[in-house]
Amino acid sequence: MPIVIALCGAYAVYCLVTNPGGPITTPDSLHYLNMTPIVPLGYPFFLQFTGARGAIIAQPILFSAALALLGREVVRTTRSTWLAAAIIAGTIAIPQLREFHASILSESLFLTLLVIILALVVRFMHAPTWRVMAMIALAVGVSITVRRTGFAFVPVLLLMVLLQRRQLHGSQLAMAFAAALAPVAAIAAIEQATAPIVHAGAPSSLLGRHVFAKAALIEAPPAATGTAVSAGDEAIRRALDDQLENAFAPIRAMLASAPDNVRGVLTIYYETCLQGGCADEARTATQETIEARQTDVMGAAGSARILRAPWQFLQLTWLHYNSLWTVNRLRHPDSARDLNAFLATHRPLPYEELALSLGPGRTLEFTGSRNVRFAQYAISAVAIITGGLALWGLVAAIATPRLPPALGIACVSALIAHGGLILTALLAAGFSRFLLGLWPALVVACGFAVYWALMLARPWRSTNF
Repeated sequence: MPIVIALCGAYAVYCLVTNPGGPITTPDSLHYLNMTPIVPLGYPFFLQFTGARGAIIAQPILFSAALALLGREVVRTTRSTWLAAAIIAGTIAIPQLREFHASILSESLFLTLLVIILALVVRFMHAPTWRVMAMIALAVGVSITVRRTGFAFVPVLLLMVLLQRRQLHGSQLAMAFAAALAPVAAIAAIEQATAPIVHAGAPSSLLGRHVFAKAALIEAPPAATGTAVSAGDEAIRRALDDQLENAFAPIRAMLASAPDNVRGVLTIYYETCLQGGCADEARTATQETIEARQTDVMGAAGSARILRAPWQFLQLTWLHYNSLWTVNRLRHPDSARDLNAFLATHRPLPYEELALSLGPGRTLEFTGSRNVRFAQYAISAVAIITGGLALWGLVAAIATPRLPPALGIACVSALIAHGGLILTALLAAGFSRFLLGLWPALVVACGFAVYWALMLARPWRSTNF
């Protein structure tokens, strides 16, 4: 255990010593600092408490403390200091996580909550009680107020109870199910009640923007007429449908002509642009000046289009899911080569100045790296291994006998990671940084899978862990 504490402490000191002169900010940072209606309340409230400069001190300390808790639970459960140290080392080895801790972005706080959830998962899968499940659900509820990705963890809580149903007897099983849902529902209700007060009666979210952007990227049958509530609403819907069907058709045609790896890269850029500048005309067509109402109207038009073409939407989701597992997509040798060739032969691209920051006199040239190719092999292996673990856990929760605790922890951690990625692919673009936001779950899944396999191979093992 001292090794674990020393490793976590050293990481906190390293982050504090190497902190930049001021917090790293992006355009998204302003939404958190100004507590705008489109972001959840959890991280803006955290910033209200710490301030921007205080955040980059508090974030690495909180994350390191959460890692120490995870290490403690691993040692307590397996009596293996080296497994705990390997999991912690595998988590902090990713340099981008250090950047999150120095940034005004919700990733660091979300990662801290995820690590706490994983620590409690280790405890629950070893010795399940409804009280531990309630603590996990409480952490999940708080994570939802920081990043909506946390919603993907709720079904996993129910699967955990099912996995441990042979350990939870009688009323304990019912209480565990209740404990998996009640804290999440309570925190969600508190946030929903607080948001109108904080935002002066005009809460909003990014969901409408995301839905509209995704609808613009898929082919769909024409919309039926006469479905709006009033003549004015019908005229607005027709204008938005026209934007979706005609204004963005060149984008869809261009993406359809691109090779698969190029399509994945460009789709991310264009979906992001369709949430912003590429959709300015559509926002004007809503005839709304209040952002929350504007987003709702666009989201409704986008949802209707998606419902007319569910298969195309699932294909887009699969494209983003694959993109989430892509390492440094602009530096992969194959992608860089194909991107250069595609841009050279297809410019001008639709909305290229807005989507790619390309003016008439500006070009882009991408350079591949062999290291990225090897890194991609490693990440693809992690995807396959953890995907298999997630499926194993899902089947075990429904049909098979109780899993050994180590294997159960690996399966649940994989379910958390892949559940978060599936929700991300459904509702957002496939930026690989979203994978980094779930990285600790992948490390725990792989670490416990290897540990279980090694214990299984030891003929002298004395436990069934």
